[in-house]
Amino acid sequence: LVTKLDSEDKWDTYCVAGTTLFAFFLSDAVLQLYDVTNPNLPETLGDLTVQGKIYSVPKLSVFGSHLYVASDSYAFIIDISSPLSPKQMGTLTLTSRFLSISVSGNTAYVGADNNGGSGLVVVDISDPSTPVQVGSSTFTTVYSLSVSGTKVVAAGAGRSLVVFDVSNPSSPQPVGGYS
Repeated sequence: LVTKLDSEDKWDTYCVAGTTLFAFFLSDAVLQLYDVTNPNLPETLGDLTVQGKIYSVPKLSVFGSHLYVASDSYAFIIDISSPLSPKQMGTLTLTSRFLSISVSGNTAYVGADNNGGSGLVVVDISDPSTPVQVGSSTFTTVYSLSVSGTKVVAAGAGRSLVVFDVSNPSSPQPVGGYS
C-alpha cells in the first residue's frame, strides 16, 4: 500500500483504468473519480450520483471514454471523457439480475442470473444514451465473463465454463466448455 485515500465512507467496489481510479459508494450511489498518477498524492477529480435503483454492489467496467455500472436489474453508462464532470448517459433495464459486464467495441456482454430469463445478455451500446438489448442466451447463469473477438468465455453455474459464439449478436450460441 503506497498511500491511503481519505473518505468518510468505505468504497463498496472500484476499478482502475490508466491513471484514474473509479470508486463506488453504494450507500448513496455515488461514483468518485481519483487521479492516481502519483500514488503518494492521489487527487480527487469529479463525482456523480447515479440516478437509478442500485441495491447491491455493482460491477464496473471501463471501455474507452465510458464506465459501465451493472447492478441488480440495471446497467448504467457513464461518460468519463471529462473526469472532472462525469455524466450519466443511458440505462438498460432487464428482468435478470446483472452479475458481470464486459465491453468490446459497440457491444456490452452482461452476465446475468438465469432465473430472470437470461444468462448471457448482448447489448448494443453504439448510442450510449440508448443501450438496446439485441440478444441473449438462457444456457446458464453467468457469474463472470471475458470477451475475445467473436467469443465470450463465461463462468457459469455449477462450476461450468461455457464458450459462446457471438458472431451473430442476436443469437449467442454455446460452442464449447466444460462443467
